[in-house]
Amino acid sequence: MANPSTPVKVPPSAANYTAATLDPDLRSQINSILIKEGHVTRIQEQLLHALNSNQANWPTVIQNHALSLLRSGEVTSFPALLNRVLEDVRHDTALAPNTNGTSKGVNGASEENGGAVNGKKKEATNGATNNGTGPGGRPSLAVPQAVVDEALKATRDCLEAVCEIDENGTT
Repeated sequence: MANPSTPVKVPPSAANYTAATLDPDLRSQINSILIKEGHVTRIQEQLLHALNSNQANWPTVIQNHALSLLRSGEVTSFPALLNRVLEDVRHDTALAPNTNGTSKGVNGASEENGGAVNGKKKEATNGATNNGTGPGGRPSLAVPQAVVDEALKATRDCLEAVCEIDENGTT
């Protein structure tokens, strides 16, 4: 993608901003240029490619989980299905091992060595284990870390293309 004619000037202090402290006008400027220049589409395409090419086959795992919930009668409407699948993804993501080999556990506390105790995987409170499976032995619904990393890289590349750090700190 070509650089926009007028890149967004971002103060160096923005590196410390959170979503709550980011200037709404700055956020709006960045979002507008990302959309106008086609970067949002690029990020979405790279995310979809990463999801579909990852060996975990996450889209199919989600589809199978949703079908299982519908067939079992646990959910009976689309809004309930969507809420339940999102809840299950969040839950499995919280239990998924992070990149340094530890698991966050149910309350965010790390479980060293991938949660292994005497060579056995530690069981979480709701029946999910941190060995890539969810409750009942189903595959984990957490988005694979490699996919998250790809999406973050694509997003960073696009942001670097449209933003310019203003060394003077004036914007």
